[in-house]
Amino acid sequence: MASIKSTLRKSTSRQCQSGAAAIEFAMLFMLFFTLFYALVTYAIVFLLQSSFVFAASEGARSAIAVDPMASTNVNSVMAARVRHTVGSTLTWLPENIRQHVLGENNGNVVVDVAGDSLTVRVVYHNYSGNPVIPILNIPGYGPMLPMPLHLQGNARINLA
Repeated sequence: MASIKSTLRKSTSRQCQSGAAAIEFAMLFMLFFTLFYALVTYAIVFLLQSSFVFAASEGARSAIAVDPMASTNVNSVMAARVRHTVGSTLTWLPENIRQHVLGENNGNVVVDVAGDSLTVRVVYHNYSGNPVIPILNIPGYGPMLPMPLHLQGNARINLA
């Protein structure tokens, strides 16, 4: 008789708890998914940022190889070489992002020669409006993470 009562008690307590695991899973899933999404989103932002810095540095280093005596217009030869190096450094980017960042024939890469100093700038304009991974909007809260407006990498080198 005792075993029947204990069996009935166990089955009624299971019926009361039947949806609790699903609700707990849903709440924890949202928390962990948000955490994972934030991690991946910021990882991509940092990857792009460091890639732009690396590409700008490589472009600035390539300017040293230009012989100033070989051409009358050294600045344009240097700028072309820098743009080519930056473009070849960022070939791993998807085509749409590469076009947005580098432009036609790497024309968006800013190369500024002032005196004996060369500055290279690679910019992803309006990243918050055109991100690689869509920004997660949480209902009632808004965008999950603040994103920078522009991602950019700068490098400066003295030519003399």
